[in-house]
Amino acid sequence: MLFFLLFQLPVYAQQSSLFSASANRILFVLDASGSMKGALRSNNPAATKQSKFDLSRQLLVHTIDSISKIKPNVEFAVRVFGHQSPRSVYNCKDTKLEIPFAKNNGAAIAKRLQEIEPKGQTPIEFTLAACIGDFPEDSLSNNSIILITDGNETCNGNICNVAALLQQQGIVLKPYIIGLGLTDSMKKKFECAGAFFDVQRDDLFSGVLRAVVSRALNATTAQVNLLDAYGLPSETNVELTFYDHLSGNVKYRFIHTLNGKGNPDTLCLDPSAIYDLQIHSTPAVFKNEIELVQGIHNTIAADVPQGTLELKWETPATNNTGAPCLVRKSTDPKILAVQDISRSQKYLVGNYDLEILTLPRIVMKQIQIEQSKTTALKIPRPGTLSVSPQSTGVASVMVQEGNNLRKIWDFNQIASVKTLALQPGSYIVVFRPEKGRQSSKTKEYPIKIITGKTTSLKL
Repeated sequence: MLFFLLFQLPVYAQQSSLFSASANRILFVLDASGSMKGALRSNNPAATKQSKFDLSRQLLVHTIDSISKIKPNVEFAVRVFGHQSPRSVYNCKDTKLEIPFAKNNGAAIAKRLQEIEPKGQTPIEFTLAACIGDFPEDSLSNNSIILITDGNETCNGNICNVAALLQQQGIVLKPYIIGLGLTDSMKKKFECAGAFFDVQRDDLFSGVLRAVVSRALNATTAQVNLLDAYGLPSETNVELTFYDHLSGNVKYRFIHTLNGKGNPDTLCLDPSAIYDLQIHSTPAVFKNEIELVQGIHNTIAADVPQGTLELKWETPATNNTGAPCLVRKSTDPKILAVQDISRSQKYLVGNYDLEILTLPRIVMKQIQIEQSKTTALKIPRPGTLSVSPQSTGVASVMVQEGNNLRKIWDFNQIASVKTLALQPGSYIVVFRPEKGRQSSKTKEYPIKIITGKTTSLKL
């Protein structure tokens, strides 16, 4: 006999709120095939033996009654298979939702189950596929299926196939498999479906069923440990996005938080989904195909060691002068981030190349970011060049690099006063008046730019 616990995946709009179930629904799927007439091994040889079906029926009714008394809002339903046609008919579509979901329907379930006797085939795969339509459309409900069967699939079905189907439909087959009296060969058929628990005696049945139902009803919580370079969960204040692995849709967004005791906040998540997690560090960290264990507290850990890069001017600025800095991983030419001077930003531990968009550009290679340390870089603050042409002409600014000149700015046609922020240093302004259009009229003006000062040049 096996028990499978699987969860229907609710469909969500993108949201950042914690998962809060609007309803708890448990669908019991009961095997009433001919093989359920057999008895389990008993711990008390003198006791009257019950068939697997009778014992399942008895414990199922008792469990529903007990839960309804303490949690009246839980809704139950019962689907039965193998009970409508005798085994000789070989009906592999013998499955029926006998009692649909409702509150306080324990008496109706008990009455109907007393009318059913095991007789037919065991179409497990076909039955699980039919369970998809048994749940009301409710995007916020916590839906569970508990399948009670002896595991003797007689219709050439494969639970692995239905697991894939349920995932494609937005349902994750994540069963707890509890086998009673199964042979090793029978157990192997369920290896693809989830964790297997083997119970060989009838006196263990009740405790296992209670444990499975408890997990179905308990909240599923998680914490995200952002590990530093020492393996400690000290990193925080980073945005987290949980995606549905199957659809790619956003399920949750949070900003990671440590509570007053330094522990990550507890998150209530939908246990039925498989998640891909994006940690919005710089660069981002991804952790894919996260599967939660329902009814317990889960820990999700990822390596996110960070340090800080601080860029600032060598001398205080009297205005809001800024220059963007292009940040790249030293091993990757793609731009990773754009950081303004006078700002601090966190990056993952490692080496980075910086390109500061001053005139001329400043390039820094292999800047090391270390765990919990600030790498502070001071950038020479620019001065200002003010160019005042006496007549319209063509002008540009050159910088000496060894024996060569490199143009760093082109005024093109200049007819009025122009200003330009330049890094401290020596430059050459080249000008040719438009009037006359003769190369021989080209003039060079050596200039020197000083931090925070304005250099005026008349052309």
